[in-house]
Amino acid sequence: MKGKSKYWNKISQPLIFLVICLIPIIQSCQEPDPFPITPQIQFNNIQYIELLENGNPDSLILYFDFQDGDGDLGLEGYENGSPYQDYNFYLDYDSIPITYNQTNIKYPIRIYDPVKDKLTIVGSQDIRPSYDCINYDILYMDYINKEYLAPGTNPDDVDPNIYDLDTIFLERNRYRNNIEVKYYRKRGTNNYEEIDWRYLTSEYGCGISFDGRFPILDAEQMNDSGSLEGTIRYAMVSTGFRTVLRKDTFNIKFQIIDRSLHISDIAETGDITLDQIIR
Repeated sequence: MKGKSKYWNKISQPLIFLVICLIPIIQSCQEPDPFPITPQIQFNNIQYIELLENGNPDSLILYFDFQDGDGDLGLEGYENGSPYQDYNFYLDYDSIPITYNQTNIKYPIRIYDPVKDKLTIVGSQDIRPSYDCINYDILYMDYINKEYLAPGTNPDDVDPNIYDLDTIFLERNRYRNNIEVKYYRKRGTNNYEEIDWRYLTSEYGCGISFDGRFPILDAEQMNDSGSLEGTIRYAMVSTGFRTVLRKDTFNIKFQIIDRSLHISDIAETGDITLDQIIR
């Protein structure tokens, strides 16, 4: 059986499994004046690798340069504790997770805030939206011990006397990832429309996201709080790039988050097409 976790203390699986793979390239820095502790990033290059074979995914490879004053960059897939857990659960007055079909909610509704490390009141009335895969997930819940099982747990391994399968109202924790990537299609001289990949193959937003994790870049530098700079190569894999992006002009914006939850500024590729960056 996969691991069980407290309501606000788990990332279910390494996030690389979605469609994201990555390879960091780093070099240590011995600058006399340290960089800011908030990571700094700058676009370097992007390449498109098209395989032209049925069923095999293509790759968009993003290269960006970074600087970080204390070197605390990277998350491993097994790091499940707060503030890197998958979910922030919406809880009722008794700290019980709220479900999609629940009718007897005891107010106020609260949610765990990983930045403040505390429960915060978010509503005194029903704030549940319609069903989608962004605000809900189907989980095996142990309401007695306030635990849940990771998605993907084999049902044959679940004790039905302990766990209930419920659709839980939740928030996808932003800090479970350390890189966020958004695509924008150009719709005029200065107009751009976001391409939300999660809704391209599912009306409920159950599709892929190119947000993810890159691993710890330099554990020694991080332990010594030493500054770090280098280049990260981040490969996004999909069979849909050519179908979705076609010959359109698009732009990719991205930012990273360090282990202390400092968020970098947004960097971007500028206007590109697949044919311009094909390798």
